[in-house]
Amino acid sequence: MNTVKTVCLGGLVADAAAMGFHWMYDQEKIQKLGADTPEFFDPTASSSAYTRSAELESTFVHAGKKPGDMTQYGEQLLVIIKALAKNDGKLIQTEYEQEFKSFFGPGGPWVGYIDRPTGRVLYNLEKRNRDAYLQARSFDNGLTESEKDVLDDEVRVSFKFYDDTKSVDYNLEVLDGWVLRKSDYKRDPKKDQMKIDYCRNMFHTVRNCEKDLCGDIGDDQFPAIAKLPPIVALYRDKEDYDEMVELAVRITNHNDKAVIYAKVYAAMLRAAIETQDKDAVIAAAKTQASASANEDLNKEISDAINEALSLLDKPHREIGWYFGPSCHMPYGLPQTIHLIANCNSYVDGVRMNISVGGDNAGRSIMVGAILAALYGVDTDNGLPQNWIDKLTKRQEVDDLLGKLEPIGAG
Repeated sequence: MNTVKTVCLGGLVADAAAMGFHWMYDQEKIQKLGADTPEFFDPTASSSAYTRSAELESTFVHAGKKPGDMTQYGEQLLVIIKALAKNDGKLIQTEYEQEFKSFFGPGGPWVGYIDRPTGRVLYNLEKRNRDAYLQARSFDNGLTESEKDVLDDEVRVSFKFYDDTKSVDYNLEVLDGWVLRKSDYKRDPKKDQMKIDYCRNMFHTVRNCEKDLCGDIGDDQFPAIAKLPPIVALYRDKEDYDEMVELAVRITNHNDKAVIYAKVYAAMLRAAIETQDKDAVIAAAKTQASASANEDLNKEISDAINEALSLLDKPHREIGWYFGPSCHMPYGLPQTIHLIANCNSYVDGVRMNISVGGDNAGRSIMVGAILAALYGVDTDNGLPQNWIDKLTKRQEVDDLLGKLEPIGAG
């Protein structure tokens, strides 16, 4: 199977498989309800088992969902797949942000939990846009406020119909034409030029602000890595690999710690794709753990990896609680190392991850992608075809990944 399809299916299916016990912190309840097959558990059946206490912070957030649906993590992965499919496999910041806003923002199709990074991104995108238009309105060339109101709408519409296949100058000429069609029937060439100048200034002001990243600056949680599978698969042998991994992370998590941890996860997936050898995956994590300029974080990550490897004789459920089952990458990375070292199939690995509880769905994207790269799809130890068939969005996923297949071959 095509590489990008393999790793994306691995992540999406693992996320959907974990949804029924997502953010349940009581391992005994997961074991009681899910037994040896906790995957694709009906959240309606598990919802009453979620309780919060000083020790267990279980939180049920997936009301209305059914087996085969994805959590917000899986949907974030699908959003970046959509953005890549629309742009021939290229990661374009503005296109990804637009897909993200269109899906998770007001009026979009997402009905469900909005995690902290997602909420911050949506807020920051709107603020960035609003501030840019306010800044552009300060351009004073004699137009009245009411005239500016009309022209602001023209600029907004011009971005909706912006033609990426043509030059900026071409798009500006289209905007000029729209402005002139809005002119007074008496036609005043001087006033027409004032309007064109105003709109062009606003166009450039807004366009320039789109380079600013809107990710959460204080967050190192799993949304940072939810979009990595297709990025690693598509860019792993390209010169801008590191740059694209970092950009994908910073669009939602504009945080140095998140980037450094995410690059370790990315190195593991890259090694899994290229070698199908779990020892090479762990070696890649160790190498990347000392690659950043932040010596303190390098030591933190290296120590966590080594500690996880020193505890291979311990049950994975115990390890998950030892490092911490919640939503932060410093907790999840050593668990992922321990899981990969101890499991020998996609199914076993996904079940081990679910059984830990906590943010098992957040961990599942990269766990599932790495395991699919290691063990394949529809093989003895790989991702089962009947698990793929359980995805509610199976047809949409197939259609989108089909567009990326010619790009991500190999």
